Amino acid sequence: MTPVSTPLPPDENRTFSDVLESLGHGADPKLTLREMVEAFGERGFGAVILMLSLMALLPWPPGGKAVFSVPIILIAAEMALQRDKVWLPRWLMKATIGRETYRRLLASHFAAPRWLRRWILLGELPIGFGRWSARYGFSDWVRHAVRKRPDSPTALALLRRAERLTRPRLPIMTGEAADVVIGVICILLAMMMALPVPFGDALPGLTLVVFGLGIIQRDGVFILAGLVGTAICGVYVALVWTTVVAIIHGVGHWFGALF
Repeated sequence: MTPVSTPLPPDENRTFSDVLESLGHGADPKLTLREMVEAFGERGFGAVILMLSLMALLPWPPGGKAVFSVPIILIAAEMALQRDKVWLPRWLMKATIGRETYRRLLASHFAAPRWLRRWILLGELPIGFGRWSARYGFSDWVRHAVRKRPDSPTALALLRRAERLTRPRLPIMTGEAADVVIGVICILLAMMMALPVPFGDALPGLTLVVFGLGIIQRDGVFILAGLVGTAICGVYVALVWTTVVAIIHGVGHWFGALF
């Protein structure tokens, strides 16, 4: 009979990185998503939003961002409705990863993605066009920065560095009433992230990461930073939309003048 690990009771005083590290140890060789969500307790909302937002920032084919936007919208809606814990479909909660693989991921040394390393180390950046075009070779320090090195910090170490910037502050920004507002805002950001707007997915994605850290660490300063990021996202999307509408009107008038 396969031993079943009992998840540690949620400890609201533990940092996000401490919880992640503790999940790497258990009797069951498989780590389920349910165990991960339960380990974060009430902070599960911020943890899931943070992880999905980080994954959404990776390069994906057109429409790939919507895959992450849908669960973020679901989690944010639950947060706005003041649910006590995260609810996800049963089939998704049963998703597993080998605990040994999980530990290796946390201990893996940070490096740029393989495709980016190959492009920087072997390629050049074209600038301009036509007769004014030129090719820029990346400098040695840029090439050195993206190389995969055994002395580079691990994923867990990088997360702990980010956590040092956060701490419980401004409790009024992380209370129950604030959760309702933050949940609604995260829904809007996830919807923006799914829009086919140039760079329109990166800005909402980064803002969702900031909100996720603020929720997990109970940091009102990060929540305020998320609100500022939301305003910037709204202005950017509005400007892009206005530009697109103006271009469509201009093309329409041009065709009208032809006929």
